Amino acid sequence: MQHLSQAIKATALLGLASLALAGCSLISSGDAKRDESGKPTESSVADAFKVKVGDCIAEPSGTEVKDVSVIPCDQEHDLEAYAAKDIVADTYPGQSEVEKQSEEYCSSEFASFVGVPFDSSTLELTYFYPTTDTWKADDREIVCLIGGASGAATSGTLKGAAK
Repeated sequence: MQHLSQAIKATALLGLASLALAGCSLISSGDAKRDESGKPTESSVADAFKVKVGDCIAEPSGTEVKDVSVIPCDQEHDLEAYAAKDIVADTYPGQSEVEKQSEEYCSSEFASFVGVPFDSSTLELTYFYPTTDTWKADDREIVCLIGGASGAATSGTLKGAAK
């Protein structure tokens, strides 16, 4: 599962939330239905660990996320995965350090994706990150997610939106 905590960035009045992958499950919902290029072909429930850069999803509920609804990006959706990287460490660095690295990475990648810095944007930012439990299962990935202003649903990609 992933953990979700929410904070407001007062200077830009934008929501900044984080989602942590929840612990190992014996039952996995698997991956979204994808075409040969890897793009989702229809809305489906997928394992949160299967979210890839370029995927669009519905807003996960709760603070720990196991499954997500993956939606083709040309349909109305809440969030789009725009960047991902692994945390490099031998041991789990702790939740506050993981959240700090996630926020720094996703904020730095935001401008190159959207075309304006996060502080100047009306769009929202969140991310998936590993927890102590998922780290034990070799989860190291931060996945950055972007959403519409004030949580509004969007259609299509926000790449180059410059807003």
